[in-house]
Amino acid sequence: MEDEQTSLQDYQQLVNDIESMPRIIQELLADTNDNDLRARPPDGSWSILEHICHLRDIEREGYRVRVDQMLNEKSPLLADLDGDRLAQERDYINQDFRLALEDFVDTRAINVRAIRDLSLHQLSKQAMFENVGPINFLELLIKLREHDRGHISELTMLRDMYRA
Repeated sequence: MEDEQTSLQDYQQLVNDIESMPRIIQELLADTNDNDLRARPPDGSWSILEHICHLRDIEREGYRVRVDQMLNEKSPLLADLDGDRLAQERDYINQDFRLALEDFVDTRAINVRAIRDLSLHQLSKQAMFENVGPINFLELLIKLREHDRGHISELTMLRDMYRA
């Protein structure tokens, strides 16, 4: 029983971490000007704006769809998305930052509501994740949190670089 309680506490912390991502980004980027949002670092990697557009699209077309599949399909096949391809095809660098961030925040809220009260049985549900392999619902959520943390780190570095 103690292990189950610990697992549920870890799961609730995971959901809280996922839920906090939009607030962290909003606070991190609150005073960033448009030039800095669009500036690419010297290595040519993504700008702040491109990161936000990526987060929006991965949340909407990746995790929103995957969460729905995990909740409603017996043995889902979860599609992988090519973020670099989407960035180029959708011309992220010329999109509206505020709208992209708002769309990300709204979709994340939908996802958090969907994952807030999952049972241990639901969390153990298996799927096949394209280019990853077998994965259960809990592992998918951990992957989402890791993805978030990677972007927070990169966005912090970019913000700090432009403020220096």
